[in-house]
Amino acid sequence: MTRHSECQWLEDFEGRPVPETVVTGGRGGWLTVEGEEPAYEAVSGHSCLNLGHAHPELLEVAGSALARLSYCSPEEASVESLALSRMLSDRLGGGYMVKYALSGASANEVALSIARGYWIASGRPGKRICLALDRSYHGQIGAATELTGFAAFKGASRSGEAPEVVHVASAHDPATGTARPLDALCAQLEHDIATVGADRIACLFAEPVNFAGGVVVPPEGYLAALREICTRHEILLVVDEIITGFGRTGEWFGFQQEGIRPDIVTMAKGLTAGYFPLGAVAADRQVYETLSQSAYPLRKVITMAGHPVGCSIAVKALEIVERDGLIDAVKDNAAAIHAALQALSGAWIVKAIRGKGHLWGIEFAQCGPRSAREIAEQVSGSCKARHCIVAAADGIIRINPPLNMSAVERGQMISALYDAVSEVEQQVSAATVA
Repeated sequence: MTRHSECQWLEDFEGRPVPETVVTGGRGGWLTVEGEEPAYEAVSGHSCLNLGHAHPELLEVAGSALARLSYCSPEEASVESLALSRMLSDRLGGGYMVKYALSGASANEVALSIARGYWIASGRPGKRICLALDRSYHGQIGAATELTGFAAFKGASRSGEAPEVVHVASAHDPATGTARPLDALCAQLEHDIATVGADRIACLFAEPVNFAGGVVVPPEGYLAALREICTRHEILLVVDEIITGFGRTGEWFGFQQEGIRPDIVTMAKGLTAGYFPLGAVAADRQVYETLSQSAYPLRKVITMAGHPVGCSIAVKALEIVERDGLIDAVKDNAAAIHAALQALSGAWIVKAIRGKGHLWGIEFAQCGPRSAREIAEQVSGSCKARHCIVAAADGIIRINPPLNMSAVERGQMISALYDAVSEVEQQVSAATVA
């Protein structure tokens, strides 16, 4: 029996037991596990630790916020929630109304309720079906689980395709392992909409990068195409920025790289830099007004949503990202990381390298009897032995370091990846020859 199994239920994304480790502390981008040397978190915790551990300004604002207002009912506005709402609307492009949630999954559930409620309020209650991508990840609680399309993260509790969720093709074709071109994606989506019937579809959920779903980067022009198709068919476009938001793509939000305006945007994770559980949904004012002026109430009052302490931390986190020029830093890091990772593409155990900004993935190939999953896990273990934490699942290593990563830390991360891939490649080669 492990220490975990005595009292705490722990498992990874794929439902497997986790190693017997206990985290004892963190500072900056570095995490300390009991009995081990500090390791660099090249995955930002769970894609949320944008500013690293123990940032002094975030610690200070958290303490001050707790002393000032320890709680505020979600039926009321606080000074803190109003300040954050203004900041979010402004950075999203203006004209958005913000409703708070507890996490990314709950934000997506609220967004789905808003989308369906909007059509009910518009006198078209038959528009209830939601389209989502087959490589998507939108959470593992309630309706968010049904929205998630990526098979590895669907969960055994699902009985199959939800009757009101239809998954459509993403930019990665798992059958061939190749990228789908923009024209093919658009043609397939038009076909799917025609098959389901636009008069039955409420919304389409999309991520600027399907990070959890395999670091799938869509072709240039994809989000703009989704915007045009959704507008033409009267389908609300919901952009899930829970992982990609707050600078990780090299813009405040990933959708801004194509100059579009979503109807609804969902946010969490980096919203508070991981220092407090908080989610948010931003709805275009026209969507909000249609609902608020109708006889159909949303009825989404969540006890801890919009917590003043979380909102205070989020305001400071956004200020730090802006003040310290971290979005431009992400762009600079992206060029260096891309160049470094391309050097790994010559390794015969590496199948593909994909990514942008601070969101990167190394996909491994099956080599003889060793599956891609086994190889990725070996590389992850080798990285950890070199004091670098990466995420391995479904044969892919995922990397998304904190936004304030230093040049030294970037070099250490890349060196650990190089050495780990080289070590595992040699091991696989020796085993294959034997």
